[in-house]
Amino acid sequence: MKFPAVTSRGIVGTLALAGLAGISATPGQANPVIEQDVVRNAVQNILWTVRDQIQNRRLTPPAPGAMRFTGEESEFDNKRPFEQNPARHAFDALGYAKAPAMAAAPLPTWLYGVNAIGAYDETLTAGVVTKATSGTGAFDATKIGIFTASDALTFVVTGSGIWARTFGVDIDTAAGAGTVAYTNGGFSADFTTAATWSRASALNVGIAAPPNTSSVSYTGNVQYKYDLLYGAYIEPTIGVTYTELYTANFGAKTGDSTELHGGGRIGTEMNWMSFKVQPQLSVAAFRNVDQSGVLAGAGPGLPIPVAAATSSGMGYRGAARVNVIWTPNFSSFLDVHGSGIAGTNTTVATQTVGGSAGMRYSW
Repeated sequence: MKFPAVTSRGIVGTLALAGLAGISATPGQANPVIEQDVVRNAVQNILWTVRDQIQNRRLTPPAPGAMRFTGEESEFDNKRPFEQNPARHAFDALGYAKAPAMAAAPLPTWLYGVNAIGAYDETLTAGVVTKATSGTGAFDATKIGIFTASDALTFVVTGSGIWARTFGVDIDTAAGAGTVAYTNGGFSADFTTAATWSRASALNVGIAAPPNTSSVSYTGNVQYKYDLLYGAYIEPTIGVTYTELYTANFGAKTGDSTELHGGGRIGTEMNWMSFKVQPQLSVAAFRNVDQSGVLAGAGPGLPIPVAAATSSGMGYRGAARVNVIWTPNFSSFLDVHGSGIAGTNTTVATQTVGGSAGMRYSW
């Protein structure tokens, strides 16, 4: 028998049709339920914004009281070699600047941000369409200067509400996540733990709602950002996600999966009027190298193993994103994203498309 996949954005339809929970792992994203996917997308967008802000800063100001030769620290930008930068001060024209007048402002030791994100996604799995709307709020705090004067440690707390509908069933979900990320020059690493609680209800008489579920996932990523000319960059990344599925309120375990993923993003920064525009593209390939699950509707104490210790087909995910920095403290972004996974003898093919918009205020 061929069991349908429980997808990251299309879980509801296959649950309603097959009465299963957690048979297979994430086709579309790092986690096997739509709630985890929403949280991951939100956390990723926040980390991109915070990391770019840190890496674009000049974190080593000149020593106060010193006469410095500005040819060594001029406004010439080797990423934009043909742009002209006129001298700001008469001393600059002579190649010298008096430090007390030209010294950089002291850098803050802490940065804070509040974030709001909304998203809409549609998934097609085994002919069933799942539509989901979500809202996410998050707070982030970054400490600059951990081991050196320029590295940083970021903490992100995220909360989400997700409302999904498919095949006459509504599923309401509360989700939360905690993230810690480290940045040092082009190098960065992050670790996220996310948990979800889902409650299903049937809209029509004669349609049985799937059982309530919960899940927890652990994701780690490592990346390195290489700067190119004209403000462009490329950032390869690799990572792993382990996910566990449970009945309601983390009761009985119903499945787990391990995903390996790798890819990268490319982007640039440009000036438009008095604003900074940061377009980027990201793409990744992934595979669930180990996954297992049990039937959720077999009855209390009677789980039936299915798809044990199997792996999924190769999957992909990608996004196009534009972030606009309106003021030094306020920015917003728009993105469109898509994902898919090839079918195997234990999972069916899945395709997902969606978009999100968000804003961030930092101080």
